[in-house]
Amino acid sequence: MKRLLLIALGASTLAYGQDKAPPKHVRFIPLGELPTWAEDLKDGIRVQRKAPPGAVPPGFVTYAGGDQPKTIRLRLRSFSKLASIPGGAGGILLREGKDGSGKEFLKAGMPASGISLGVLFRDPENMTWDNPRLLMLPDDGKSFPLGQMRFVNVSDSTVVIKMAGSKPFGLGPGKTSMKPLKVGSTSIKVGYVPEGGGSKAIWQNNLKLQSGQRMQCFFYKAQGKNPRDAVKFHFAPESVPVPRKKR
Repeated sequence: MKRLLLIALGASTLAYGQDKAPPKHVRFIPLGELPTWAEDLKDGIRVQRKAPPGAVPPGFVTYAGGDQPKTIRLRLRSFSKLASIPGGAGGILLREGKDGSGKEFLKAGMPASGISLGVLFRDPENMTWDNPRLLMLPDDGKSFPLGQMRFVNVSDSTVVIKMAGSKPFGLGPGKTSMKPLKVGSTSIKVGYVPEGGGSKAIWQNNLKLQSGQRMQCFFYKAQGKNPRDAVKFHFAPESVPVPRKKR
């Protein structure tokens, strides 16, 4: 009897600890391109054809945010708002739509960091959003401070980066790297290593960073059978995300 009581008390304490655990704040950025434009002529009016299944991520997803499902919007190459996942949740579950009854879009474990960025990208084999991939990164000001530039490569190629004042460096698939970035304008050239070797440039310009900002830079696989460039590049200057305080 004493043993059973201790077990019961232990389970109760564990449940209480999970309930009182601080929430995890996560935002998402889906990386990819819109499908090729297709249209139909209806009554003399050109109407955009609906994208085929899996061609784009859902526009809205819901997650368990406490007493009722909460909704966030997903847009290609844009950061979503922060989703606050209860600390006692077993993981992250995103469902398509706004009411929480849609089909499962993404399931993942709880992130380690209090503030995280979930980088979403297409299944690299089938290149659809039916089974998206996720790279979870710490996104707080300590892990990724102001005045830094974070490179994230979710393509299946090694990318090559050359910043003014520093030596070129490579970044393999699934890897990240962080470099200091001065306030003002910095010249940068990015490319990737094709299958036959060598390197191919995909973007060259000046990046501008303002005081109180940091820079996110993403590489992802291009869609289509024979794209001009196998890797796409997207960058975004920003401030550190701050969770909303509960009212």
